[in-house]
Amino acid sequence: MEIETDRLLLRPVRAGDVDDILAMHADPVTRRVFGEWTRDQAEDWVERSVREWEERGHGKMAIVDRESGAFLGRSGLRFWPQFDEVEVGWVLMPAARGRGVATEAGRACLEWGFCDFALPYVTAMIAPDNDASTAVARRLGMTPLREDVLLGEPVVVHAVRRD
Repeated sequence: MEIETDRLLLRPVRAGDVDDILAMHADPVTRRVFGEWTRDQAEDWVERSVREWEERGHGKMAIVDRESGAFLGRSGLRFWPQFDEVEVGWVLMPAARGRGVATEAGRACLEWGFCDFALPYVTAMIAPDNDASTAVARRLGMTPLREDVLLGEPVVVHAVRRD
């Protein structure tokens, strides 16, 4: 499964992405939101995503620049069983920020989720002080749905409903 946009290629994450994922998570901005990751954590994250692809037909996707082939970050759809909801997410390499990449990738994933999975709505779980991701959620037409806790951290759950 691949999704192409004007500038991006989104494809399932794979074992070969671990070094890029570790580099992305070494960035101070990413660490502030997700904490510091070890190689074992990154490999486990990829393995869980591969399983989600097998079980649900969706999962995390690498964001790749179509022109250069550079790894720009990750997006995709993730099912959270404790909420019985599917979330769209985005994390970018520092050089990809501020260029509309998260919005472009998020929009492509939302269209895919609504078209292929008949989801009634999709969420984005965002730390209350993550202004950049909140702005992306707004650009995607998402509005706050509720406050919650994800992996022990407070989040504002944003959502957009199927048209």
